[in-house]
Amino acid sequence: MESKESGQENTYCIRVKETLDQRITDWFSELTLTTLEDGKTLLVGPFNDQSALRGLLEQLWNLNITVLSVERIENENLQESNPYI
Repeated sequence: MESKESGQENTYCIRVKETLDQRITDWFSELTLTTLEDGKTLLVGPFNDQSALRGLLEQLWNLNITVLSVERIENENLQESNPYI
């Protein structure tokens, strides 16, 4: 596993099966949410560490939201790597 210096954030793109409504999106204020044409939603944002990422994934699980993928995005290539942002 790659070691990161303390305080450095990683950006993740999380794809979920559902379209998230406004009540749920307010809970994820630090993330950018993009609804795709196929009804799926992308959640993109920074996480301080793996436990923060896991906390969000557990929140999605508790809300019965189906996570399709989780991808770490290199911050310097964020725009090129993900055209949905």
